[in-house]
Amino acid sequence: MSKTPNFTMKALALVIGSTALLSACGGSSGGSSGSGSTSFSVTDAPVDDVEIVKVTFSRIDLKPADDDAEVLSYEFDEPVTIDNLLALTGNDAEPILEGVDVPPGDYQWLRVYVDGGIPNSSVTPELGNETDLFIPGQQNGNANGQPRFLQLNTGFTVAAGSRSDFTIDFVLRKGLTKPANADHYLLRPAMRLLNNIEVGTISGSVAESVLNDPNCSPIDGNGSVYLYDGDLNAAEQTPDDYYDPEGNGTGDESANRPIASAEVLQNDSGEYRFTIGFVAETEEGYSVAYTCEPGNDAPESDEDIAFTEVIAVDVIAGETSEVSFTEAPAAPIEEELQETVEQLPESEQNPA
Repeated sequence: MSKTPNFTMKALALVIGSTALLSACGGSSGGSSGSGSTSFSVTDAPVDDVEIVKVTFSRIDLKPADDDAEVLSYEFDEPVTIDNLLALTGNDAEPILEGVDVPPGDYQWLRVYVDGGIPNSSVTPELGNETDLFIPGQQNGNANGQPRFLQLNTGFTVAAGSRSDFTIDFVLRKGLTKPANADHYLLRPAMRLLNNIEVGTISGSVAESVLNDPNCSPIDGNGSVYLYDGDLNAAEQTPDDYYDPEGNGTGDESANRPIASAEVLQNDSGEYRFTIGFVAETEEGYSVAYTCEPGNDAPESDEDIAFTEVIAVDVIAGETSEVSFTEAPAAPIEEELQETVEQLPESEQNPA
C-alpha cells in the first residue's frame, strides 16, 4: 500500500520533533557518529466481521538492554493515524516513525502509545457503526490520567552507523476483542517485531476443489492460512487456534498457537491466493495450515478449529517461499463416527 503525500510529510515533521524531544529527556539524540538511523512501521494480520480498524499512535519508547540505562522516549510532534490497519496485510506496511537517530546496541522492549477512542481510534464492524477502540485501562476514562501503551517484550538490535528498519505486526485476530455487553473494542498487545532485513515472505494458493468440498461448508469467506513456528508434521504435532486465556497477547503456550495468519483472496485470474509477509528467517522453519472456519476462532475461548492440511516451509530473508494447498478437508468427527457405526453388524450398533 503506497504512502500518501500527507502521511509522508507528517512522518518527516515527526522525525525532527522526536529527536529534539529525546535530547530534552536526557537520552542521546543520536548526534554521535555511531548512531543508527531507525524507522518503525506497522502491518496487520486480518480479522473477521470488521471493516475498519483505525489506530492513532503518539509515542514510542525503547528500553536499552542495560538495566541501568534510561528509557528512550520518542514523542511525536503530531499523532500519526493509520486510517485502516486492515488494509496493511501481506507485505504492506505504513511508517509511524522514520529516520530517527537511535543509539546502537541491544534493546529489551518497545512500547507504542495509542490515543484511544473516537475520533482517534475506532472499529467499524461489517454490520454496525463506528465504535470506540481503547487500550485496556482507557475505557470509561479509566486511565488515571496516564497515557496507555502496548508493550512488545521482544529484544532487538539497532545497528551502528547504518539504517535499521523494523515492522510491528499487529495480530488483530488475537489482539482485537469486544468484551461481552460492552460498547467498545479493546486492543491488546498481540504483536510481533521484525527486522526488515531478516524477513522473507510465504505466498501460495488454495485449490478451488478444497474450497468447494462439502466438508468445507459453510466456509468463512475463502478461509485463512495460519502460520506456526517449526515443522509440526516432523514433530507429530497438530495446529491449534488463537486462544489467549490471559488476554495479554502472549497466547497459551501449552499448545501450538499461530504466530500470524492471512486471508485467502481470489485474484483477477480466478486463483485463490494468500500472502504472509514479514516472516523472520529461522533454522527451525515454519508450518502453514489452511482452515475453512477462521470465523470460529475467538481468542477468549479455546475452539476446535479444523485444518485441512499442514505444510512445512522454510523462509529465506528477501525471498518468497511458495506453497499450495490441495488436500480436501476430512469429514467432521461426528460423520466419521456415524460411518463407522453403520459399518458394524446391526447387533453391535445398539448393544443392550
